[in-house]
Amino acid sequence: MQFIKSLLICCLLAPATTWVQGQVLSVSPVQPQRGQEVTVTYRTDVAGAKIGANAQEVTMVFTYSTFYDLPWKLPMKKSGKHWVASFVAQRYATFATFYLQSGTLIDQPAADRHYQIPVFEGKNRVLGSYLHESYSLSAQKPKSTDLPKLKLALLKKELANYPDNYEAKVSRLSVLMAAAPSEAARMKYRQEARKIIAQKFESAPTVTGNVNKVTMGYLMIGEKSRLDSVRQVIMERYPNTDIAKDLLADRIARGKDSTQIIPQLETLLASGDAKGEEGSANIHSMLFRRYAAKRDSVRALWHASKLIDEKSPQLPKTLKDIAATLTGYGIAPAAAIAYADQSYALVAKWPVGIIRYFPEFGHIPSFVADTVRAAAVADAKSELLALQALNYLKLGKKSTAAGLAAGASSFGKSREAILNIAQVYQQLGLAEPAYDVLWKLLLADPTDRVALAAAKQAYGKFNNDPSGFIVKVKELEQLELGRMKTDLKKKMLNVAGPELTGLTDLAGNPVTAEMMKNKVVVLDFWATWCVPCIQEMPYFQKVYDKYKDHPEVLFMVVNSGSNNTIDDARKWAKQNPQYSFPIYYNNDKQIGEKVGFTLIPTIAVIDKSGKMQFRTIGFEGPVLEKKLGVEIDLLLK
Repeated sequence: MQFIKSLLICCLLAPATTWVQGQVLSVSPVQPQRGQEVTVTYRTDVAGAKIGANAQEVTMVFTYSTFYDLPWKLPMKKSGKHWVASFVAQRYATFATFYLQSGTLIDQPAADRHYQIPVFEGKNRVLGSYLHESYSLSAQKPKSTDLPKLKLALLKKELANYPDNYEAKVSRLSVLMAAAPSEAARMKYRQEARKIIAQKFESAPTVTGNVNKVTMGYLMIGEKSRLDSVRQVIMERYPNTDIAKDLLADRIARGKDSTQIIPQLETLLASGDAKGEEGSANIHSMLFRRYAAKRDSVRALWHASKLIDEKSPQLPKTLKDIAATLTGYGIAPAAAIAYADQSYALVAKWPVGIIRYFPEFGHIPSFVADTVRAAAVADAKSELLALQALNYLKLGKKSTAAGLAAGASSFGKSREAILNIAQVYQQLGLAEPAYDVLWKLLLADPTDRVALAAAKQAYGKFNNDPSGFIVKVKELEQLELGRMKTDLKKKMLNVAGPELTGLTDLAGNPVTAEMMKNKVVVLDFWATWCVPCIQEMPYFQKVYDKYKDHPEVLFMVVNSGSNNTIDDARKWAKQNPQYSFPIYYNNDKQIGEKVGFTLIPTIAVIDKSGKMQFRTIGFEGPVLEKKLGVEIDLLLK
């Protein structure tokens, strides 16, 4: 039994609205029930329709939805002058919002409202429907002063229909906390929320699903620090329950004395599973991997056998992971082949996309396009055959291994499979076929250093001229730069550049518009406390070194000012003389909104006409060096 650490999942939100049946858009039935077919009809021949009768396509774009089996963009079908989409409201459906799109045209009831589909049970909306409608408001009216009031009105309706809806109770109090006029009022609502969450915990303190709702409640009111306290209480008050053992197992696995981890886990496992609870699958998983690492195949296989859950949608992947672990540690090749074979038999059911689990509904797979599913199944087939090939090779069955490796090459483009196929060929003394499959991987991803090293090794075994491989590598580099250039051209933003009014150099001299005129300006926003920002700087320095003498390129590494002072920036610059790029300081609190970022590091590149063409948010690693160089070259040309 694995304790699932609760996460508060934020969906892409959108507003709710109502509409008049018989006008531009209608939903039938008016009060859709779970299990019923729902039909959405859009009429292009009705006054007020923004999408005309000549439209080539119309798409429902869901902006908030618990219709998990539907894609976020659902194509509608043309029927005369109407566009129609039909689907079944599944057992878990509660509420959805959407707008209609055709090319660049968008139709929605108003600028701040989207169409909606509430789900009913009889004449009342189902449990959670008003709650989810309240969630859907935030993206519609993010800056509206009425937002708390609108959310509270919907939550009031939810609780009127379902007084025991725990999440709605906590959500209501979190809204009240955020809108509270004073700290005293905020604390009053916080205490109420804590009481409700504590009651929820006491209702079923050893049931994982209930504990997850408890942790979700604390996250909703901004008390993440309480999660460890919840876990500690479970371990102290209910030490013999499966959930407590699961938590203790996680703690044991983090222990510093590795020699004691296996004995402690075995002792914990020996106490037995609590009746009616979820079992000790997590402990078995830990012990399986640790015994495999010790090359103890007997014990590893015993624990592996306890990981098979026939009802789990993850079963095919679990079987494959067992086979991969045994293969990786070079033990029990016959068993590894058998596990891979069992997984292959179930490969059509390979878990793809998000698979949610709700205690009341069970497992809920999300929508996955047929092409995505087919690619995932093909990759899984390739990986499983390659695993079997490695293990047959270990058993001395070379011809079988070679045949399986060739079969694996015919499926998918999985990196894992290709590296294993190459390993099989290398061990068979077939260096050229090994090089050929690795080269296909490198053509797909020229930055793959592991594949590059393996390809170089294979190349040297059938070609004594190392200069030939150097030529090949240069071809790869040009291929990578060409692809990057094509991709970046498509992603050019072509939006007005930000008005930079609060920048100074570290001497306090203001940055002027004249300094940036007719130049490609590279803005890198950072802070001294930002670890990814610091990790980015060696790559940024290399780009600066390449262009620092170019008269049409200006670099501005801007300390964001968030929890930093100009003195912090000056001190950092003095302590890091290896970086010669110019550092500036920002006093404008709206800089993030102007440039379009909430996270750092962020790099914005502005062209010579003052338009922002590229914006990279977050640390990308070594690729930054090449990518930023290509962006600058594109704008210089």
